[in-house]
Amino acid sequence: MTSKKKKTILGIILAIVVLLISFVGIMLLRMKKQLDKIDKTPVDVSQVADGVYEGEYEAVLVKVKVQVTVSNGEIADVELLKHDNGRGKPAEAMIEEMEKNNTAEVDAVSGATVSSEVIKAAVRDALRKGL
Repeated sequence: MTSKKKKTILGIILAIVVLLISFVGIMLLRMKKQLDKIDKTPVDVSQVADGVYEGEYEAVLVKVKVQVTVSNGEIADVELLKHDNGRGKPAEAMIEEMEKNNTAEVDAVSGATVSSEVIKAAVRDALRKGL
């Protein structure tokens, strides 16, 4: 292989790498902006009327839809209807903590922070519909 061909191939590979890094950077920036827009104001569950409410939220690569059942001023059940995610499946474990602690304000799951924040946002969205 000639030196010119090697330089051309190396240039193409370098261009592809730069494009991929740029794409990932843009996606991460978009996701951060969407996460920053989440209304993180806690919902007082004792003020939510009994009923079944659906909530949803999405942040670029993570989409969540939940169904929350409130009974006697407490979260009786949180059902995850949809969770499109990358590696955020471990965040689903926090649903049990939400039910146990009667709040969406539980600790995020390490390694699944984006999914954790989006799940909490969807639960808050559902609860706000009962205010």
